[in-house]
Amino acid sequence: MTIGIDISMLVYRGSGVATYTYNLVIALLKFHPEHKYKLFYSSFRRPKNFNYLNEFKSLGAKVYNYYLPPSVLKWLWNKKNFLPIEWLIGKVDAFHSSDFLRPPLLSGTLGITTLHDLTWKIFPEFHTDDIVFAHTRKIQKTIKYQDLILVDSKNTAKDLAACFPDTKLTNIKVVYLGIDERLGPVKDEQKIKTVLNSYHLEYPLDYLIYVGAIEPRKNVDLAIRAFASLASQDKFQEYKFLLIGRAGWKNENIFKLIAELKLKDKVIFVGYVEEQHLATFYSAAKLTLYLSEYEGFGLPPLESLACLTPALCLNNSSLTEVVAPKYLTFKKDPSDLLQNMIKLIQNDVSEAEGKKIKSQFSWQKYADEVISLIISRI
Repeated sequence: MTIGIDISMLVYRGSGVATYTYNLVIALLKFHPEHKYKLFYSSFRRPKNFNYLNEFKSLGAKVYNYYLPPSVLKWLWNKKNFLPIEWLIGKVDAFHSSDFLRPPLLSGTLGITTLHDLTWKIFPEFHTDDIVFAHTRKIQKTIKYQDLILVDSKNTAKDLAACFPDTKLTNIKVVYLGIDERLGPVKDEQKIKTVLNSYHLEYPLDYLIYVGAIEPRKNVDLAIRAFASLASQDKFQEYKFLLIGRAGWKNENIFKLIAELKLKDKVIFVGYVEEQHLATFYSAAKLTLYLSEYEGFGLPPLESLACLTPALCLNNSSLTEVVAPKYLTFKKDPSDLLQNMIKLIQNDVSEAEGKKIKSQFSWQKYADEVISLIISRI
């Protein structure tokens, strides 16, 4: 069986969809090498240290590297429905689309897409108009051609069925994401010091952490207010709050809030962190704050727990499925969140719990299920 995958979203390294794309491809190549893989990558951009394409090639994939910008592909695929992907990469049995583009496929090719969430439909105010249009257009084509739709959670499956009643429920399959196998507790203090120092952070350092895009839906402003409440306590006044991830959009208010709360020396924008360093950042943190308004899955809390660092999340959307109740709260007031934060900081995550999470959410399981679903449809 030959499977095609659009990996163009890797250009947005540090984003959730880029992380997903990388892990999907690696898992398929590693655990199901009996199949052939044709990877389509198209972008003018090449982030620093962009070695994914060579890594995929070394594992047996064939990479088709084009320099068509997303704007051109949006016009060709979403608006004109022209240029079948097979004209660019050759015949495939199935093709997995990227985040918001679904190319035309030749007769007999199974279309596959992963729908991570429906924030663009449920919370359009958190997105730009062009993103809302692109996602809407893609899901309409996905429904029309009865593609196999992979969703990250039961909550997303429910949202999809409610927002798009024409979707055949038999085409929606819930497959839980996996945790990067490189993530686990790091206890070597010298390694922690070396990694933190490489990002211009002093060691030792007591800190809370947020991992993800800095955008409205993520409630980073709420997390900062909650941190301010914590840092006002004598016991925690030396703590810092590290924000890891890309800047996202509509984040001007975040900088104003930090200045307003006089936290310029306490809230640190680390930016993008190399995948191999994430485990160290999680492990050395006292707590992960992830107070998102809505998630299709929510990997960072699980990644944190796999590294034996507690996480505090709001009790909503898919987070109620994948995160244990003791890490969830309905309270959004910073003073109420303070009590939850202190409680979690004072209670370690057990090694048994960390191992259980890694075994429950694995990319090998994900790859096995995806291959099984594709075979059942071809």
